[in-house]
Amino acid sequence: MTAYHRMATLREPWSAWSKPLLTVFAAFASYVIMASALLVTVVLLLALVPGVNVALGVTSGDPASPLDVGLALAMGALWLPAGLIGVRAGGWRPIGTAFSVAAHRRSVLSTPAALAVIAGGVITVGVAALAGSLAPVEAGPDAPGPSTGAVLALVMVTGVLAPLQVAGLELTMRGLVMQALGTWLRSPVLPILAAMGIMLIGREWSAAVLIPALTLAACAGILAWKSGGLELPFLLTLTTTVVGILTSGLAVGTGIGSGAAAMVAASAAPGSSNAALAGGASASAALAGGIAGAVALVVGTAVACVLIGRRDGLTLAEPVTRAADEPLPPIVAV
Repeated sequence: MTAYHRMATLREPWSAWSKPLLTVFAAFASYVIMASALLVTVVLLLALVPGVNVALGVTSGDPASPLDVGLALAMGALWLPAGLIGVRAGGWRPIGTAFSVAAHRRSVLSTPAALAVIAGGVITVGVAALAGSLAPVEAGPDAPGPSTGAVLALVMVTGVLAPLQVAGLELTMRGLVMQALGTWLRSPVLPILAAMGIMLIGREWSAAVLIPALTLAACAGILAWKSGGLELPFLLTLTTTVVGILTSGLAVGTGIGSGAAAMVAASAAPGSSNAALAGGASASAALAGGIAGAVALVVGTAVACVLIGRRDGLTLAEPVTRAADEPLPPIVAV
């Protein structure tokens, strides 16, 4: 019986002492190279556009700006190829072993747990937005609402890039890190804690962001361990990200938008402009939204874990595992 975080121990060559280090190094080094190339390319292209302030257009953190949101999501999407490189070139094992205990992506969309996770993500952002609307909002200049064209562009950019970002974050920040430590450790506690800690890199250090960010990372890690794969964490983070970005962008400058902005910052890729509270967000409304969203995440994750246990006949402390008599994943060819 092999739990998700122990998948790298299925074959002896995959669990050599150097493989976890090589896996993490390959992933993070490749990300730095790709992110640097992307940033340089974007800055050079924007410098050629008349009337565009490159610094303000890329780093302002405007939740209604398709350019700013798109670049932040594109930076996060680079974690997907980085994670694939880490598992394949660093760990020298099949990509599927990082997806689930079945060594491939499983179809879970119609399961009760998946539906609960999706609903939980929507409810989380809704609760955060509601809490933000009820909190006292600091007086400030009225922010103009986004134009119809900007809204359509924001929806398109989010719909295309958000799934790629979330897939990359779950594969690299969750799966790769948990399985790297799981090579040495039987308990899932430290692997989950390590994945939580890495998600704090390059993120705004305010309570409004840290509380929901740590909670989301913990819930996603628990779901990965409990369900035996990344499918449910992916659905939770994707729903939170998409609904949060759209709510924050459409309700910019309001308590609703500020509450949702806390969840956007919590689910964003480390180091991206989305990993900080959106410009113009009310600190008090964001804090209320972050706390309320964190509570909703915990409740939703608990419900999903109960549903997984009922489906597979597991106790609360038992995860979905790979059966001992299942054929081993193939050895990776050069």
